[in-house]
Amino acid sequence: MNLAIIVAGGKGKRMHKRINKLFLLLNKDPIIFHTLNTFQNCKNINKIILVIRPEDRSKFESIIKSNKFDKVIKVVDGGAERQDSVYNGIKAIDDAKDDDVVLIHNAVNPFVDEATINNCINATKKYGAAVVGFPAKDTIKVVDSGFVKQTIGRRLLWQVQTPQAMKYFLAKKAFERAYKDKFYGTDDVSLVEKIGGSVKIVYCPRENIKITDPHDLAYANKLTNATRIGIGQDSHKFSTDKNKKLMLGGLEIENKSGFEANSDGDVLLHALFNALSTTIGYKSISFYADDMCKRGITDSKKYVEFILDKVNEKGFKISNVAVMLEGKKPRIDEYIDKIKASLSKLLKIKKENIGIAATSGEELTEFGKGRGMQCFAVVTLKS
Repeated sequence: MNLAIIVAGGKGKRMHKRINKLFLLLNKDPIIFHTLNTFQNCKNINKIILVIRPEDRSKFESIIKSNKFDKVIKVVDGGAERQDSVYNGIKAIDDAKDDDVVLIHNAVNPFVDEATINNCINATKKYGAAVVGFPAKDTIKVVDSGFVKQTIGRRLLWQVQTPQAMKYFLAKKAFERAYKDKFYGTDDVSLVEKIGGSVKIVYCPRENIKITDPHDLAYANKLTNATRIGIGQDSHKFSTDKNKKLMLGGLEIENKSGFEANSDGDVLLHALFNALSTTIGYKSISFYADDMCKRGITDSKKYVEFILDKVNEKGFKISNVAVMLEGKKPRIDEYIDKIKASLSKLLKIKKENIGIAATSGEELTEFGKGRGMQCFAVVTLKS
């Protein structure tokens, strides 16, 4: 069994906020949500014990319940110091075996990823204890009374974060000995070091930061405001049905032959759909539009509206759109401004954030020979 103790009992004085910093928002959700969500979705984590300040219990329990974080088996009160809180979490474990892995993680490290958690677990199973971190990149000096006393060689220095892990029997032994000796360490594995145990260092990304002060929070918000880029493609040949309208970007191109398709065949909107869909982890347009066609929905704008709803649900919005059309006919240049206006209305973005270009294909492809059109679309999403 692998059990995580998530420490959420700090006061956060350096944040200078009236509320617990774990309830401050990152990308519309509290910091604690991001941390719990990662451990909840980590396949190698079996159980979670959350250590909190008693006065915040109702808020934490509400977040756990509303997000169905069912791996959280206990919510226990913290102590006077961080080490006391961790020890309360360890004492709350009642069904662990000696070789089970106990991971201790700061709730204010919301950017830990599953790979880091798994690597820490594996190292602990092999060596008994492990801590994640990354090599120091700045020069470190020892200072006393305002003067430099020593410059420490950077080659041997690592900056550590959490999770910090140890086998259950070692966790009990290290903490019990620390309290017997009245020793308070600066981190969890220092207690293992104190009793002569070995601690394996495990590399983690530098984004795994501890949010301590307003500067950290600002940086964290930049990390959550990440950009996603997607690319989509679609192509259709022209229909022999002279009554089929030619649609491009939701705009009807008058007196031109339409595309052969069950829908209106809007190759531009179909490419755009695929770009949006794959960016948020959904499938290509045929998985959704085929069923809608069977229900009589053939307007491609409706397909795009469907995927736009999914984009919004994921917490993203469109920043930019770039479109490249290939086809001998029709000549696109005279329609570009109107297509941009149509897309602007549909996507709810400014026209200047939409780029459209076209090529004739120089008769090198079926599209260049006038038998159909191909479109590529690139979208940029921001949270």
